[in-house]
Amino acid sequence: MIEDAHATTALSRRCLLTGFTIAALPVLPALASGGSGAKAFLSDIYRCYVGSSAQGISLNSVKTVRSYFTFGLASLIIEDRAAAANHGEPPVLDGDPFIGSHDWDISKLAIDVKDTGPFKAIGTVTFMNSGKPEEVVLELLRSGNNWRIADVTWESGTLRALHRRHAARDSESAPR
Repeated sequence: MIEDAHATTALSRRCLLTGFTIAALPVLPALASGGSGAKAFLSDIYRCYVGSSAQGISLNSVKTVRSYFTFGLASLIIEDRAAAANHGEPPVLDGDPFIGSHDWDISKLAIDVKDTGPFKAIGTVTFMNSGKPEEVVLELLRSGNNWRIADVTWESGTLRALHRRHAARDSESAPR
């Protein structure tokens, strides 16, 4: 009787393991194509910056900010804009986060994406902006089927660090 219980337990574990393996099969191609999804995400962003009628992407609404950035980074951007508006000041990011400047005339755009984990990727975007070579590196995280930007790095620094420096400066100058 004890021998039958061990056999049943072993059989149940094998069935369970097989079930998990079969259930995971549809997910594996999605994980393998993570970089191509990330590249499509970045391509959708940067095509708004190329051409004579390029308008870029307006990040004026909370919904739009959250559709491009991770929750944490989106929160920093949204909170900063609200605080700046309350004080009648410009926000910390006083330019376009995707380009790293106010103005652009983009040509020779190239996007390269490297997977760094099952739900992470690094996108490197190179382009000529008004004849000057530029590079923007974007740290990407995947949530479900959607990619979001966790940080942006320009020659001058990172978007996250820009907000941190500003927050530290505000806390030092706050009345005690």
